[in-house]
Amino acid sequence: MKKTDFATKIISAVLFLAVLSYFGFYLLDALNNPYSSTFAVRMTVQEGFSVTGIAIRRETVVDSGGYNAVNLMLSEGERIEAGGAVAGVYYDENTLLKLREINLLDTKISRLESILEAGQGAQDMMTLDSEIRSGIYKLVKQARSRSFSEFSETAMELEANILSRTGGESDLKARLLSLRQQRLAMGAPDYTPVKIVAPVSGLFTSNVDGFESLTEEDLLSLTVRRLTDLMGDERNPPSNAIGKIISGVRWYFAALIDEENASLLTVGGTATMVFGKYAGSEIEMDVESISAPENGKCVVIFSSSKSMADTLAVRVQSVKIVHSEYSGIRVPKKAVRLNEEGRACVYTLTGARAEEKLIKIIYELDEYYIAESGETAEGLQFGDEIITSTKGIYDGKIIK
Repeated sequence: MKKTDFATKIISAVLFLAVLSYFGFYLLDALNNPYSSTFAVRMTVQEGFSVTGIAIRRETVVDSGGYNAVNLMLSEGERIEAGGAVAGVYYDENTLLKLREINLLDTKISRLESILEAGQGAQDMMTLDSEIRSGIYKLVKQARSRSFSEFSETAMELEANILSRTGGESDLKARLLSLRQQRLAMGAPDYTPVKIVAPVSGLFTSNVDGFESLTEEDLLSLTVRRLTDLMGDERNPPSNAIGKIISGVRWYFAALIDEENASLLTVGGTATMVFGKYAGSEIEMDVESISAPENGKCVVIFSSSKSMADTLAVRVQSVKIVHSEYSGIRVPKKAVRLNEEGRACVYTLTGARAEEKLIKIIYELDEYYIAESGETAEGLQFGDEIITSTKGIYDGKIIK
């Protein structure tokens, strides 16, 4: 038998005994201490209802002018002033492909030069492993959200970190030399593109869906029937469209809402809207109008001047409207009991002693309550260890 094989078996046996001892310790501890517990953590529950609606903004389509080879100069959500360059157009596809290859090489070269100048090529392995994992997660997230303008930058950074991890600074320098040689072989661009300029100021998006002709004035004529037809309509974008510009400071969302739910809203008030993947957080929108009921439905118009860039991809969308929110400490139902005065309480493990703490329940779930956080140490606090097996427990009992 080889020495390495023997050593491997010895190490494996030691690790096995260590793991066995670890679990054995906790098994004996659990047998000696029959009381289970959990830590008090924060929990928030939102009550609301889902609606379907359509976003309406002031949108201007940008046309390619009949050119087939178009190179966009803006990223999604980027602001542009009237007269600014939206895209460059070329007479043939080969010219455009060459330009894109040159731009990509220039970006990669610049990125690697920055990494080497900052000394990032000599990072320790643990840091690089962490950044590689983070880069992979970012790539997946950006692909799912279609953030392609950020995708290439993340991919290049990930490539550099992998090179540093597998080979170090020497591999980065070799990669940089190869890219420089490729760039030198490409030569300098020998053409001037025709520029397409922005007709108005605003935010750019390449997402064109055929609903761009909808205006704020159309909101005035929306009935339940008209909005239902509008959301079911299928439209084709203009054939030469390369994007659009969203102008104005406010955007609108017209939603079909059950009459009962619409009664929870007030014209002139606000509503908390959750647009799912399109916005990173909730959006407070103003309630502009609520139509008269029609077959149990109402048309409700919301507006906002916030999160415009995050919601450019929203058109017909299902949205959650939050009308109540409860936030506090999550308490397992099995941990709650009534004390001698008939008041709800839990027992927490304070040192080696059970301590009774009164709670105020504000919301009920299937297996948990949400309780208010205590204002003093005598009340239930975040991080307290709640005893969940209450049989035989009393205030002051010593828990072994």
